[in-house]
Amino acid sequence: MSEFSKGYETRRRPDRTFFDPAFSSNYWIYGSIAISWGIGLLPLTEWPFFPNLLVMTLVFWGIYQKIYYWLAFLLGLLVDTDSAAVFGQNSLAFCLVVFCAEAMSQRLQWLQPVGQAINILPVFMILPILLVIESFCFGSLQIDWGWFTRALMGVVLWPAWCFILTRRFISLKS
Repeated sequence: MSEFSKGYETRRRPDRTFFDPAFSSNYWIYGSIAISWGIGLLPLTEWPFFPNLLVMTLVFWGIYQKIYYWLAFLLGLLVDTDSAAVFGQNSLAFCLVVFCAEAMSQRLQWLQPVGQAINILPVFMILPILLVIESFCFGSLQIDWGWFTRALMGVVLWPAWCFILTRRFISLKS
């Protein structure tokens, strides 16, 4: 039987190592999400070229692990509360981001982080597009172009963020 007829489920990536995100513990996954949310509370995140690290972390773990939608929804509500946005706006965006990352995960796991960054650009653009739609619906009619530059910086910094999240700082001497 050929490799093609076996399907995607039986084929495994040959380069599975200790640093593969599939071997991450729940403490590392949820800890990295909590740290990226904490960084999002800092005032430097208002700069137009500072990426949304929480979205980047949700996308990363959406690709390599299963992230629960209730967690993305809860984090969106926390971000809405912090940024004084319309309640539920970021929750919807984060749930869509996690859904798109999980839908693309089979294909993205085979790519290197640079190739992933190119393919993930539409996922990072979900949040700014929803913010623009929301601003038009509520009559604001102003677009902050910093939303789009944050998404583009997320794509540029994606390989470095993948490197950081795949390195678990534990001792191998046990």
